[in-house]
Amino acid sequence: HSRREALASNLARLTLSLNARSAPMSATDADLAKQLSAAASGGMPTQQDVQAAQAKKAAEKEQRSEMLSQLLDADAKERLSRIALVKEEKARKLEDMVLMMARDGRIRKQLTDNQLKEMLEQIDQNESKARGGIQFDRRRYQDDDDSDVDLSDL
Repeated sequence: HSRREALASNLARLTLSLNARSAPMSATDADLAKQLSAAASGGMPTQQDVQAAQAKKAAEKEQRSEMLSQLLDADAKERLSRIALVKEEKARKLEDMVLMMARDGRIRKQLTDNQLKEMLEQIDQNESKARGGIQFDRRRYQDDDDSDVDLSDL
């Protein structure tokens, strides 16, 4: 019962947040709401639902790669593909950054490899700021040899 209640609660929150938005419900949000309502009522998503979701995801991925190929020159595409092999999350952030710039109209021509490197540096700087860090203070206060207790005579 607790899982069903949690799913119902998530569905209610999703519905409230979607109603609060002025934009219409996206297809992904609609699919999620449909799956949550099916799960909340005790049903499982059908095989058709799963296949439709997979086909939709593949189509979105294809559209994304097509847009990126139009926005990046050959060297930049190659660099992005190499980054994706090693650090998929960083490549995804970079892709998102390129697509956002294109939506905002800030890209007039194809991005070069050097421009992509600059964007990578921005991402690295943002990540290092967000990470912060722990610094150890290894200084010793009032640490001198004269203050040590001599136990050799005991």
